[in-house]
Amino acid sequence: MIGQRIKVMLVDDRAAVAERFEADLDTDEFEVRVITDPGAAIEAARNSNPDVIIQSPVTKGLDGFELLASYRRTAGVSEVPVVFIAEPPEVAVGLRAFERGADDLFTGVPEPAELVARIRLHAERRRGVAEQRRARRRIEEANRDLALLDRRNEVERASIEMEARRDRDRLASIAELGADLTRYQDFELLLDRILLEARRCTEAEAGAIFTIAGDRLDCHHIQNDKVVGRGDNPYTHRMSRSLSLESIAGTVAVTGRTIRVEDAYEIPADLDCVYDRGRDTAAGYRSRALLSLPLRTSDAKIRGVIQLTNPGGEDAGREFTDEDQRLVEHFAGLASVALERTALTRTLVMRMIAMAELRDPTETDHHAQRVAGFSTVLYDAWADRNRVSGDEREKNRDRLRTAAMLHDVGKVGIPDAILKKPGPLDGEEFAIMQRHTVIGARLFRGMRTNFDEVAREVALHHHERWDGTGYPGPIEPEADLGPAKVPIRVGLRGREIPLFARIVGLADVYDALSTARAYKTSWPETRVLELVREESGAHFDPALVEMLMERIEDFREVRMRYPD
Repeated sequence: MIGQRIKVMLVDDRAAVAERFEADLDTDEFEVRVITDPGAAIEAARNSNPDVIIQSPVTKGLDGFELLASYRRTAGVSEVPVVFIAEPPEVAVGLRAFERGADDLFTGVPEPAELVARIRLHAERRRGVAEQRRARRRIEEANRDLALLDRRNEVERASIEMEARRDRDRLASIAELGADLTRYQDFELLLDRILLEARRCTEAEAGAIFTIAGDRLDCHHIQNDKVVGRGDNPYTHRMSRSLSLESIAGTVAVTGRTIRVEDAYEIPADLDCVYDRGRDTAAGYRSRALLSLPLRTSDAKIRGVIQLTNPGGEDAGREFTDEDQRLVEHFAGLASVALERTALTRTLVMRMIAMAELRDPTETDHHAQRVAGFSTVLYDAWADRNRVSGDEREKNRDRLRTAAMLHDVGKVGIPDAILKKPGPLDGEEFAIMQRHTVIGARLFRGMRTNFDEVAREVALHHHERWDGTGYPGPIEPEADLGPAKVPIRVGLRGREIPLFARIVGLADVYDALSTARAYKTSWPETRVLELVREESGAHFDPALVEMLMERIEDFREVRMRYPD
C-alpha cells in the first residue's frame, strides 16, 4: 500500500463514532470520508471508489442490513469490502450481517491497532482482487488477439505452405550448421563448409570466400558446380590481390557494403568497381546474378567476403532475392562467430609451427600446410574405400588436418646442434632426435577432446614403419625415458600403428623428398613415387601407397597451393 492512501468510507450518523474513527485513522496512510446520510451512501461509494466501507446497523431510520444488500447489487461497489458494526454484539446480528454481504464484523469500535490492521487487510485484499481482475482482462484481450491472429494465419496458410516449407528447410540447414561450426578446428575446412552451405541456402551454382590478410585480399576457397571435374579447372587455383575498391569483393571488404546485382558484368556506375572475369574466361563460364556480403566479427571488424553467383545455374536467368540476402546475412553473422573462434585456433597452431620453425628451418608454415593437405587427400581416399559416413569423415578430416600441421611440433625440445646439423646424425644424436615424437605427444597430455587424442597419436607415431623398424614403438609419453644414447629400432608394426599416424607419416616423407632442404635438393616427382612404391609394405602401409598413386593429381594441387 506504499505510495497510495487507503480510502475508508464510514456510513454512520453518530458524531461521536465518526470522531473516534477519524481520530484513530488520522495518519497519511488513510483518507477517511464520513457519510451521515445513508441515502447518499450508494452514490458516494460509486463516486469515490473506497477501499473499505464501514457500515453502521441503523442510520436515520434506514435499515443497515438492507443497505448492505444494496452495496452488493450495485455495479462498481459490489466488490468493495464492507465491515459491519454490530451493536449490540449479538450473534444473530452478526449472522444477519454476513448473510446480507458483510465481509467482517466490528463489535463496537475496536482499539486503534486492531482497527488499522483490519482495514489494511481488507484494503489489500480488495486491491489484489482488482489487480487479478485487470490481469484476467488483459489475458482475455490477449487471447482474443491471438485467436484473431490464428484465424488470419489459417486463411493465409494454404497459399504459403509450400514456400514456408522451403524456408523451414533453409533455416534448419543454417541451425544445423551453427551447431556443427563449433566443432571445427581447421580454418581452411571451415571456410569450405561455410561456402558450401551458403550456396545451398540460395541454390547458387558458384561462389567464393575472400579473407583479409593485412593489405591483401586472398581467395583460397572457390567452388563452381558447373566446371568441377574439368582437367584444367581455373576455379581450383588460389589468388591474391591488393585490398582496394577496384573489385566487387574489395569494395565489400573495405566499405562493409553488401552488393547485389543482376549481372556481374554490368556493375552500376555508382559502385565504381568491376567483376574480375579472368576465371570465367578461362573456364568458358558466365557469371550473371551476384551477391557479395561482408563477414563481420563481433567487434564489427570485417574478416572477409562471401560472394555467390548464379542462383539456379548459369542459364536459369534467376536473380538473388531479398529473402536470399536476408538468409545469407543471417548465415554470415553466424559463420563469422565461428570464423573468429577458428581463426584464434589457427593463430595458435601457426604460432606453434613458427616456434618449431625457429628451431628447425625445415619446419615451415607451407611444409605443415602441405603435409596437412596430403593427409586429408589420403584420408578421403581411405574413407571412400571404407564407406565412412559424411559426418564422421568431415569430423576426422578436420582433426587430422590440424594434427598433421603439428606433427613435428615436438622438435622445439631438441637441441639446435642436432636440428641444424648439416650432415647425418650419429647414433646418440639420432636417439635424441627420436625424442621429438614423445615431446610433441606430451604437449597434448591432460587434454580430453577428440582433436587432442588425434594430435597425440600423430605426434607420437608418425615415424613408425609398416615393417616395425620405426620409432618410438609402444611407449607411454609420460614415462621416464632415461638417457638417450641408443636409437630405437623396433617400433609398432602394421595396423598397430594408428591410421592417422600412418597417413601423416607417408605425407611427411612425400613432402620431405619433394622439397629442397639445406642438406639436399628436391627430388623429381618420378623419383619420389618410385621410392614410395619400393617402400610399400616396408616403410608405408601398402593400401595408403595405392591410394596416393590414385590421387596423385590431388597431391599436385596441394603442392601448387602451398609452394615454397
